[in-house]
Amino acid sequence: MVPFPTPEWLEEYVKKLNESKELQEAGKGWGVGWNGDFIFQIDKLPVEKIEQLPEGEIKNYMKEMMAKYASGTTVYTWIGLKDGKCTGAKVVKNPNEVQAGFRLIGDYDSWKKLAKGEADATKLVLTGKMKLQGDMSKIMRYIKATQLMGKIASQVPTEFLDELV
Repeated sequence: MVPFPTPEWLEEYVKKLNESKELQEAGKGWGVGWNGDFIFQIDKLPVEKIEQLPEGEIKNYMKEMMAKYASGTTVYTWIGLKDGKCTGAKVVKNPNEVQAGFRLIGDYDSWKKLAKGEADATKLVLTGKMKLQGDMSKIMRYIKATQLMGKIASQVPTEFLDELV
């Protein structure tokens, strides 16, 4: 189990994305000749829960991660995507550090539902729980690939900060 959202979680997510033959097929052509990378913006992280964790390695790790990567209660991750493959991923302190053609914005609870497979990004966007910035025509053309990305996130064995307390 890896904590969400951390570099270790992203590493596992990248592995799962690149293992998916279904995503490779659905994403063929994605980002070819245009920027298909994403910024995932996770707002309202329950940072107050860190202080409630028992003293030890996990508490220290989460404090370190928040100090290094969080902007207040927001964490940004960059996901590189091209032609059905994930080209890389990283947590960034400032989204302007990287170039991305798309940004998916949501609060921690919405991201948690997505990562648990309890909701998909399309429904979260359509219900206003998440916002998507970028060329919607490209998203619609590759809707299966974008939905698979959410489904694949739920395959990463994940620990959630608010559930560690």
